[in-house]
Amino acid sequence: MRLRIAGKPVSLDRAAARAAFGSACAVARAEVAAQPRYLRRWFAALTIVAILGAASAALTVPPGAEVFGTTPPFEWGILIAAYVFLVVTTSGLCLVNSLGMVFGIDRFKPLEMRHVVLALLFLVAGFGVIALDLHYPLRLVFGVVFSPAPSSPMWWMGTVYAMYLGVLVFELLANMSPYQRLAHASCVIATGYAIVAPTTLGLVFGSLVSRPFWQGSAAPVYLIITAILSGASVLGIVFALVNRLRLPGHGPDATAVIVGVRWVLLVTLLVVAGYTALRTVIAVMIGSAAERDAVAALLFGPLGPQSWVVRVGIGLVIPLLILLWPPSRRGAPVFGAACFVLVGMFVDRFGFVAAGQIAPSTAASGIVAAPYAAYTPSVAEIGIVIGAIAVVGLVYTLAERFLDLSSPGGRGDVHGVRASMQRSMFRRVLGDTR
Repeated sequence: MRLRIAGKPVSLDRAAARAAFGSACAVARAEVAAQPRYLRRWFAALTIVAILGAASAALTVPPGAEVFGTTPPFEWGILIAAYVFLVVTTSGLCLVNSLGMVFGIDRFKPLEMRHVVLALLFLVAGFGVIALDLHYPLRLVFGVVFSPAPSSPMWWMGTVYAMYLGVLVFELLANMSPYQRLAHASCVIATGYAIVAPTTLGLVFGSLVSRPFWQGSAAPVYLIITAILSGASVLGIVFALVNRLRLPGHGPDATAVIVGVRWVLLVTLLVVAGYTALRTVIAVMIGSAAERDAVAALLFGPLGPQSWVVRVGIGLVIPLLILLWPPSRRGAPVFGAACFVLVGMFVDRFGFVAAGQIAPSTAASGIVAAPYAAYTPSVAEIGIVIGAIAVVGLVYTLAERFLDLSSPGGRGDVHGVRASMQRSMFRRVLGDTR
């Protein structure tokens, strides 16, 4: 039997298969050798961390394995915080991109291809993290499909995010097609889901009567506002590196994006700081006793150091000082501020999840001997989180390496680059040097 690859007939016998495999390995080695040293080190570091994350994930699979640090009073740990961080960042990426594709602001139009690749990676990573936290994720899939519960916010969250994944895949395919109207329509739909998805996630927290810190409408509002902040931070980091490393799309377009992201970060940081302060004052002044206990844990209790030093200091104050400095068209200030914001946002997600559980108020929410419930993330949980983030970085770097994610109007020539790359690789594998 013979097969045609890249226009050349290929025999499927065993000897030919071994030769093709050897040629493919040679091509892969040549590709690695051609990479800059810093890129090889980056790939190596991300691969090692991803392998450690996979090993941590494997520890959770055997039935009866208890590798998490959670307890009955403290059932949601750092994996839930990581899930919230990842999936809400997905919404933020789509919301920031909507400034260009939906609202027509030209400086944000180059975000189109890069934002959808990043959004897909963040959402899939979030699904992976929550699947490991659930331990038996297939039960959730069968439950959502065969036993729907429209009165349950958690059912709606699972359903909406599953549909959101399909929308992002559709948006990616639309952006890779030559049909501009289809790409615009897909972006509008994704923007709608970017608002609905974190709202349903916030309702899961807000509907828990036994957790007064989460209960109410504040959780959905908080997630939508901070989604823009985390999404803009990721895009600020990416486009600063695009200019610094002179990747496809560097130059005036990337500089315009960096300037636009700077203003989005600055405005959103001020809004988040004001909202956080207002919500804290309201909780202290008119909140229930349990809500005040949770806020006290954030301000002066076990969560105080991470809240003041990382969430407020590193995540809000330092980025504001950097961005309020006399503006520069270089990407370094935006890159630095965005990195600080992302660190602060992850700690903020953990503080949000922890504050709702650290001060149990009823038998339904847990009873502890001390004033606060205790939780320390296990090594496996930490490994899963950093492994998921490493996978996002690794896959996105590969996308930057092998696909053109840039264009003047936000549409990269993905078809042409991919086809050219495939033809080149196939010909080298088959020994055709034409």
